[in-house]
Amino acid sequence: MEKYDVIVQGAVSTDVIFSSIPKMPNPGEEVYCGAFEFTCGAAYTTAVAFARLGLRVAVISPIGNDVLSQFVLKSLESEGVSTKLMKKLNQPLRTLSVAINYGGDRSFLSYQDDAKDFNFEDYTNSIIEKADASILHLGAGPQSLSTIQLAKEKGMKISLDIGWDEHWLKDSKLIEMIKLGDFFTPNLKEACYMTSNTSAEDALNTLQKWCEDTLIIIKLGPKGALVSIQGEEVVVPGFKKNPIDTTGAGDVFAAGVLTGLLKGFELEKAVRLGNFCGACSVEGLGGATKSPYWNQVEEKFLNTNKQDETEELV
Repeated sequence: MEKYDVIVQGAVSTDVIFSSIPKMPNPGEEVYCGAFEFTCGAAYTTAVAFARLGLRVAVISPIGNDVLSQFVLKSLESEGVSTKLMKKLNQPLRTLSVAINYGGDRSFLSYQDDAKDFNFEDYTNSIIEKADASILHLGAGPQSLSTIQLAKEKGMKISLDIGWDEHWLKDSKLIEMIKLGDFFTPNLKEACYMTSNTSAEDALNTLQKWCEDTLIIIKLGPKGALVSIQGEEVVVPGFKKNPIDTTGAGDVFAAGVLTGLLKGFELEKAVRLGNFCGACSVEGLGGATKSPYWNQVEEKFLNTNKQDETEELV
C-alpha cells in the first residue's frame, strides 16, 4: 500500500454557506445575502489543508453514490488528496450543513443519511492494519479507542481533535484516548470545560498532568495558541486578519502545526505556522477555501521577518 505522510479519518460533508446577511427572514419572507459558497467540510478541510502544504494525504471515510458524494470525491481528487482508502457505498450518503453567518456568530442546519450495514470503526481498522503513514489524524470519539491502539501498534503518531459534546468531554474514556495520543488540539472552550478550569493556563496544566506524554495545544482563536515548551507556558501569537468565516479554522491550524513538525520545525515555529494557516482560513467562506499552499507559506511566513502579530495576548 502507498506510503502517506498523513491519513485523515472522519466524515466528509458538503457545506452551503451564507454570509453578508442584511437581516434574518421572518416566516414567509425571503432575504438575499451578499455572499455564498458551496464547498466541502469536516474531514475534507483538514485533508485539503495538509495537501496544499505539500504532504501526501489520504482520507478514510464512507462515501455514497449520490450527487453530493460525487462532488466531495471530485473536490478531494482535484486537491491532490487520495480517495483510495474511502469506502464507496452503493447508497446515497448525503451529509450536508447549511451555515448562516449573521450578527457575528454562526448557526448551522445539518442533515446526514445513515450508512446501512456499515461499521466505520471496523472498516477504519481494516485499513489501518494495511496502511503505512507517519500520522493518523482523527476526531476523538467514543468509537475511536481500538483505532488509536491499532495505529500506535503500527508505529503511527496520533493526532486528536474534538468536537463540542458536553457529555463526551466529561467522559473519563476520552482522557484515556488522549493519553494514547501524541497531539491533542482542543479550543479554549473545550479545554476549560473538560478540566473545569476558567483560564487557558490552568486548563493546559490540568490536561498536561493528566496526559503527560501527549503534546497539548490549546487554540485561542485570533490570539494564537497556548502550549508548554520545556515546562514553560508559551502563548504563540496569532495574526491580524479580518475574518469572514471561522468555520474549519481549527482544522487548518492543526494541519499547519503537524506539517511544521513533520518538516522538522521546532515546536514554537510549528505552532506559529499553524496560527498562520488558521488565520488564512478565516479570510474565505469555508475552512479550506483560503487554506494556504506551501508557496504562500514560503512567501508570507518563512521569507518575512516582520510578522503581523496580534498585540493582545492571553
